[in-house]
Amino acid sequence: CNSQDRTTTTFISIVRCSKTFAVPMASQIFTHARRIALGGTSGLAGFAAYKSQTDPVHLFWDLDHTLLCSITPIPTNFNDQNVGSNHNNQTSKCPVSPSNLVSLLPKPPELRHFDQIDDDFPYDAQTLSPNVRTYFRPGAQMALDLCSYFAIVHVYTAAQETYTTNILNELDPERKLFATRVIHRDDFPQIVREGKDLRVGTDNMQRAILFDDRLNNFQPQNYENGVAVHPFNSNRVVKCNSWGPYFDEVREMSRLVGIGLLSSVHFSGDV
Repeated sequence: CNSQDRTTTTFISIVRCSKTFAVPMASQIFTHARRIALGGTSGLAGFAAYKSQTDPVHLFWDLDHTLLCSITPIPTNFNDQNVGSNHNNQTSKCPVSPSNLVSLLPKPPELRHFDQIDDDFPYDAQTLSPNVRTYFRPGAQMALDLCSYFAIVHVYTAAQETYTTNILNELDPERKLFATRVIHRDDFPQIVREGKDLRVGTDNMQRAILFDDRLNNFQPQNYENGVAVHPFNSNRVVKCNSWGPYFDEVREMSRLVGIGLLSSVHFSGDV
């Protein structure tokens, strides 16, 4: 066995081990993030807990392309599409070709998803077969759970009530996160034309933030109180079968949690 063969064998052994530990490692990343944000009773976490009781910040979450992406018609073999594949570099001195290295690496966890009927689109009223598949953004559930410890969280969506209810049955089945703090277009149809007025949910604009991927939804507050979110669209859903794009989505959710946490403890009281 020459040195090149030994290098190849060693690399393959490492990759096989990574398959065993990759998913638990991702889970530990979320756990450590929670400990950092909320683990202490003093300092930033303690002050955030105090503010959540005395002067809580209100975080309004958009649904589509912020926390999730719904696709119609329902895709087939969606996660198997070859997007952004790596081409073999024939000049590489690596003992295993790059294309083979990629195939040996473990894949990210499959995106959490469910099928539903979205009555904004045609569907079979007799069979009631689902016409939409909804994918949750990596880290979205954890982000909501974290924010609920130091803020009052709301749903603010331009979608209809039936669709919103389907989403909440998955995200918050016991209604512990949002309770009745859900705003949709059936109750406030002006959302579609005029954007999202946060005064519908709170009268304190100094303690209100809207997370949304559409900038025109910030218009009622003169484009203040809004944080633009990188859209989680169908292209990004497909790319999540690779670790880089998958962690990009987790990083985006972490960014929003960080903004919410820092806003909750801002000494001026004005987000």
